[in-house]
Amino acid sequence: MTSYGELRWLRPLILMTALIPMACTFEHRENGEDPGEGPVAVDTGQVLEDPPEADPTRGALHTLRAFREAMAVGDLSLALALLDREATLLDDLVGDPALAGSRGEALLELRARLAEGIRLEEDSTRVSFPGDVAVVITRLHLQVQEDAPEVWQERAGSHLHETVVLVPTEEGWRIRHLHRSILPRP
Repeated sequence: MTSYGELRWLRPLILMTALIPMACTFEHRENGEDPGEGPVAVDTGQVLEDPPEADPTRGALHTLRAFREAMAVGDLSLALALLDREATLLDDLVGDPALAGSRGEALLELRARLAEGIRLEEDSTRVSFPGDVAVVITRLHLQVQEDAPEVWQERAGSHLHETVVLVPTEEGWRIRHLHRSILPRP
């Protein structure tokens, strides 16, 4: 058996272990936040908008536009995150859906087309809520850069009809079905 005198060195160690957490200040940082950034100043005279989740129409449009932007800049992980697990994609820009294979492969094909010098701009958008889903019908304008392949140059100025069905999830609206068709020229 050890005597009390032999364990006296353990007493300060136990005391330090108990006091260190009380003396530390922990601050919460969001993922990826730079520790050198200071607090964000908000102009109190400015009206703050509700987050997209507060308004179903804004939330559904926010998800769809974030998906389009992610595809335009090549952020395939974000694009995939905005798709529902059971999503289907049918897109004339990609070509035959049977050849595209999985959703990931379809997104890669779509990204390749967009990287060839294609840009999509919204002309008109309608949102409806039949049941518990959101349906967004958009007319898109196909813009083509001068250095794009000839096949796309021929379609410059064309319009696309886009139908998207979004479902509500705990993470917000997710795309369940996207169908995009290039409209024939008048």
